[in-house]
Amino acid sequence: MSKSVWFVVLLVLLFARPASAQSCNPVAVHYIVRDETGRVLTNNELTELASQLPRQIGDATTSVTDTSFAPDNKTFYWPEDTQWESGTKVATLTFANAAICAMHFSEITLHHKNKTMRLIFGIDLPRYQPDRRPVVDSLPFQSGTFRLDLTGWTHDKDKLIPAARWKKLRTGRGK
Repeated sequence: MSKSVWFVVLLVLLFARPASAQSCNPVAVHYIVRDETGRVLTNNELTELASQLPRQIGDATTSVTDTSFAPDNKTFYWPEDTQWESGTKVATLTFANAAICAMHFSEITLHHKNKTMRLIFGIDLPRYQPDRRPVVDSLPFQSGTFRLDLTGWTHDKDKLIPAARWKKLRTGRGK
């Protein structure tokens, strides 16, 4: 090769920056599901309930995962937290997106023991928001339509959103 070609190659190597793949912290909404008496569904019960849902809801993938709670049962640990392993595990219905670093999660409809519960989450998780993995507690399973009211929510990144934030919109009928 000529000296000018080597010179161009050398310049390209000196000034070129390698392209890096986008990497982000996944976003997820974890939902604790309770039966009609208020008991948290087991992993097996929740897996059966999740099998009725589409694999993809909007830009979220549906799955069942464990959420790890601190002794106060109001603080949860993120999976990369060193205390995650020692926390109390609760099976949660999880809606996650690790591809675009953001997510809008609108609503789901669950069916359990001849009851239908429509849940309007209306949660937006932009890239810059610190509480990118909220955990939401549920009311005892009952027919009806409920909307999550996050008015005044502090957006603490590791605090459970309590069931009291669900507001009933109208009475539903059993399936």
